[in-house]
Amino acid sequence: MNKKTLLITLLLITAFIQFGYNFREEGMFPLSEIHKLDLKKAGLKIDQNEVYNPKGISLVDALVNVGGCTGSFVSNEGLIITNHHCAFSAVQLASTPENDYLNNGFVAKSKEQELEAKGLTCRITDSYEDVSDKVLGAVAQIEDPASRLQLINNAMKNIALEAEKKDPTIKAEVSEMFIGKSYVLFKYKTILDVRLVYVPNRKIGEYGGETDNWVWPRHTGDYSFMRAYVSKDGKPAKYSKDNIPYTPKKFLKVNPAGTTEEDFVFILGYPGKTFRHRPAQFIEYQQKYLLPYTSELYDFQNTTMENVGKKDKTTELKLATRIKRNANVMKNYRGKLKGLRDIDLIGQKKQEDADLAQFINNNVEMKARYGNLMTDIDQLYKQINGDVN
Repeated sequence: MNKKTLLITLLLITAFIQFGYNFREEGMFPLSEIHKLDLKKAGLKIDQNEVYNPKGISLVDALVNVGGCTGSFVSNEGLIITNHHCAFSAVQLASTPENDYLNNGFVAKSKEQELEAKGLTCRITDSYEDVSDKVLGAVAQIEDPASRLQLINNAMKNIALEAEKKDPTIKAEVSEMFIGKSYVLFKYKTILDVRLVYVPNRKIGEYGGETDNWVWPRHTGDYSFMRAYVSKDGKPAKYSKDNIPYTPKKFLKVNPAGTTEEDFVFILGYPGKTFRHRPAQFIEYQQKYLLPYTSELYDFQNTTMENVGKKDKTTELKLATRIKRNANVMKNYRGKLKGLRDIDLIGQKKQEDADLAQFINNNVEMKARYGNLMTDIDQLYKQINGDVN
């Protein structure tokens, strides 16, 4: 799943225990699919249309993609809350040795004091529609995998271009929700003027460092506030003192009482990809090559950059974002490596693949069409890994 795609993640374990639900219904769902879930029975107290309503205003309209991160509008004057690490690069660009906002934090006591968040834009989902039939219609009679892939990519690109021609004010993208099966056209409005409102001291925003990163519970103040601005006529415009705060269709209100045990919980946002359905060979490639190599490379790069930064404050600030991104990936990859080994995921995947091969071979029609599938996959990964003479 594409990280730019708007999805809903449902964390319903306690609700499923309480109501006797099947655990397989827990997980990550495209918003267009949530009508298939009985969220009321799981514990949702508001109407499901208040979560997502393509024909009206709903919680989805309070969401915003800030430089690839999920943010939420929390006021009718374009105020956005997002993670501290999502504002990190903009804070770094605004910092100098004299005004070290990166380490000391920043707060604007008025709109006039807000700082330009250089390099950041906001993308708001304007609408989306399922275009699977259009995309797959282009390859209905094509069997060759390489040709299918090329034609699918061309169809996705052309559908997006056509949408942008019809409405030049939007940015259109077709996202592949499930490989070879489901495709959705997303239309975005892009806000070009984003400003920093509040960023905590780095010791708060990064409390626990990489030790606490990617694990739960966390104790860090990983949040920041920004504000979106548009021109006086309400259209996206580059940074200008004449711009005015953007008025969102919807903004979120924080419940000061918080949550209680066994409350229904869900998250709306822009999550990353899933490799849940990849074959054993893919997992093996990740475990043997990609994850350890990248981890060691980034470790070496960070050690080098940190040593260089110690000699000059300006250089230290310039390298801060790169170091943070490397460290984030490094912790993630090393955690994945440990998890893969601890649960022997390669072994589990090999068994799943063997079961799939048996399922195919037990059906005459499937065997005729997919009988060589698992062998072909294995041969392909041997070529990738250099195991073929």
